[in-house]
Amino acid sequence: MHYHGDDYLVKGSPRRVRTFYGSALQEALHGRRAGRVLYQALFYVFEIISCMRHGVKVGISRTTCSSLPFVRRHIPCGVPLDRFRPGAEKTTHPSILFIGDMHSRKRGSLLLDIFTTHVLPAHPSCLLTIIGPEPVSHAHVRWLGHVDEQALVEQYQKTWVYCLPSSYEGFGVPAIEAMACATAVVAVDNAGTREIVRHEENGLLADDGTLGSCLNRALSDASLRARLCENGLRCVREHYDIRAVAAQYEHIYTSLRTGSCA
Repeated sequence: MHYHGDDYLVKGSPRRVRTFYGSALQEALHGRRAGRVLYQALFYVFEIISCMRHGVKVGISRTTCSSLPFVRRHIPCGVPLDRFRPGAEKTTHPSILFIGDMHSRKRGSLLLDIFTTHVLPAHPSCLLTIIGPEPVSHAHVRWLGHVDEQALVEQYQKTWVYCLPSSYEGFGVPAIEAMACATAVVAVDNAGTREIVRHEENGLLADDGTLGSCLNRALSDASLRARLCENGLRCVREHYDIRAVAAQYEHIYTSLRTGSCA
């Protein structure tokens, strides 16, 4: 059995596979509300129990593995390149896309503040599109709520820049989805995004203080965006094709079946 989530009440087995999509420890450390911190801290105890069971344990990133004992295998998340792919045209005006909550570790509220105080003065026609559960009302913000996959792909395809302002990411799937759609990525530097984004190569990494200037730079410099998009697309095709990721898991299944998996 391959568990992609909670398996604490399931009997362990040498043929069990468990994938950890980040760590509750890091979620607790980056929680913004006391209740969230306590919940994730308790959840981490159950993750430790899962780590001690028989079977193969896999982390989606090196930072995930570093937070969990006995998790040594690292297999990244992947993206289906037949669906997430470059589109025909970008918007005629500067545009930024954000996906996530406003007040969690995703920090949409931080991006909204930076967009208002730093980006709009430099790019008055810029539009920020937000996909997430919390309504946002602003003259230059379009809130879409929840969308299906096709609508998500369309937003990636036509947006100039995807922004990932999270304080923590176990991996950062939206970054590789954006790259697959030939959209430039600007992300806050943390352990998860650092494994995907190479500063000045396939994206821009910033801290809270430089996020506004990095967004403005990506919006202003067409040649920079083109280079980031080209290198990002190459990166995804070489490292995050879902077929290559699936092949790594298939190898684990075969090894478990034959008894050769260590």
